[in-house]
Amino acid sequence: MKKSIWLPLLLFTGSAAPDYNVSPTPDTFVAATPCGDVPRHQLGIPADLECEMIKWRLTFRRDPRRQGRDDFRLQYTYGMTKPGTRGFMNNGTSNEISGTFRITENKGATTGRYIFTLQPTGSKTPIAFLQLNEHLLHLLDQQGHLMIGNAGFSYTFNKQNTHL
Repeated sequence: MKKSIWLPLLLFTGSAAPDYNVSPTPDTFVAATPCGDVPRHQLGIPADLECEMIKWRLTFRRDPRRQGRDDFRLQYTYGMTKPGTRGFMNNGTSNEISGTFRITENKGATTGRYIFTLQPTGSKTPIAFLQLNEHLLHLLDQQGHLMIGNAGFSYTFNKQNTHL
C-alpha cells in the first residue's frame, strides 16, 4: 500500500511520477515576512528602499487543458510597517508576478519533502519553497536553505482556508 502525500493541487502516490488531480479551487498561501535581502532580490524590490515587511498571497492553479503546465500568481505588498496596526505606512507598494511552477522531491537534508519552484514570467530569478506539510510552505534562499526570520516575522506561508 502506497502512502499518499498531499501537495497543493497534486496528490503524490509514491510512484515515480506524480498523479495529477485537478483541484476544484486554487490553493492559496499567505505570509507576512521580513523584507530581507533574499526576498528583495527575488521580487525585484530596490535595495535602497526602506522596507521592513512583505505581505504575500501566493495562488497555485492547475489547468488540465494546458497539458500539465501549472501556474502561479503571487501578489505582494511591501514597505514600512505602520505602528500599532497590521498595515503599512502610506499603504505600502503592491505588485504582482505570475508564471509557472514545478514540484520536485527534495534531495537535500530533508528528504521526503517537496520543493515548489516558481519561475516568474520574464525573470531569471526563481523562488523556491520547501513544503513542510499540507498547510505550510517555507521560503528557501538561493542555496536551498530555509530562510530565518526575526522576532516579528517568519518566512513560513500558511494555507488559506477557502471554506471560511
